[in-house]
Amino acid sequence: MTMPYALLRAGFPFHQTIGMRRVTTYPTDIAFGDDGMIFTLNRTDGAGGEIRRTNWDDEDLDTIGSGFVWPVHMVRDADEIFYVSDEGNHTITKWDRDGTSKGKWGEQGSEDGQLNRPSGMAFDSDGNLLVADTLNHRVQKFTPDGKFISKFGLFGDAAGQFNMPWGLAVEEDGNILVVDWRNDRVQRVSPVGEFIAEFGNGGPEITRLNRPAGIAVDHQGDIYVADRNNNRVAQFDTTGRYVDQFIGDATLSKSARTYIMSNAKVLRAREMTTLEEAKRLRGPVSVRFNGADGLMYIPDFGSHRVQVYRKEAYELTPDEIWAEPKSPFLYTV
Repeated sequence: MTMPYALLRAGFPFHQTIGMRRVTTYPTDIAFGDDGMIFTLNRTDGAGGEIRRTNWDDEDLDTIGSGFVWPVHMVRDADEIFYVSDEGNHTITKWDRDGTSKGKWGEQGSEDGQLNRPSGMAFDSDGNLLVADTLNHRVQKFTPDGKFISKFGLFGDAAGQFNMPWGLAVEEDGNILVVDWRNDRVQRVSPVGEFIAEFGNGGPEITRLNRPAGIAVDHQGDIYVADRNNNRVAQFDTTGRYVDQFIGDATLSKSARTYIMSNAKVLRAREMTTLEEAKRLRGPVSVRFNGADGLMYIPDFGSHRVQVYRKEAYELTPDEIWAEPKSPFLYTV
């Protein structure tokens, strides 16, 4: 896929809310089935977790997976095998869409192939799995069956160093975006881990990240960071230039409406509450795009739901837009 020369970003309206507490409890990540089924990775109250299956009708179908302690992120491959990182037991587990275990690897340690609180994952262009080995301050590459291939990263705050890396995403050209959690930045590195650039830790206050976690790249090259301590998702363009932020616009989901309407006490509490705060994001740790459909999904960790937005942007060629100026200018439209 060729990235557009430029974009006319027309808007990013709120689209839908999915889930509620008792269904999408503390959602940490989300993935999608080929048939449109939605899979949310949840942490239950206290230790434990599950993968909850739902759909666009917001139906609670069932749960799959077991043995989780503190599940963090989830990715899927072309065969609908779901990979789950678990920082509580230092493992990567694999599940098919029906909940059958397809393998497991990992043990706590700092040697090649060992893990210490793994978090973000992403597939590279060769189908190998990159894993943010968070407390070892590095990224490791594995085959889909868990065989160690390579690693990069050292502890620190210099270019190419990490302090608790978390989210991972792979761009169209194969470069890797690493969310450097305790350094409050995103680093772009080459496929073998060589530093290219960083962003999110400078400029005006609104552009700065505060304990960022998950990350995603959409089909037009825009970058989205779950900026956890700022309770938002921050949007950057492919160069790392800050574009926008999403702070939450949730409506009641279908399942939440059904629950509230059947419970007179909860209905009264809802009627008396201030709604401004209730619709905002609370500590999101992940953000995902589902292919090229223009939908962005934010697992709203602290509010037990998923907020969905629809991107409206138009791709431009060099003939359709003025050449990029050598210095900034102000204008109105």
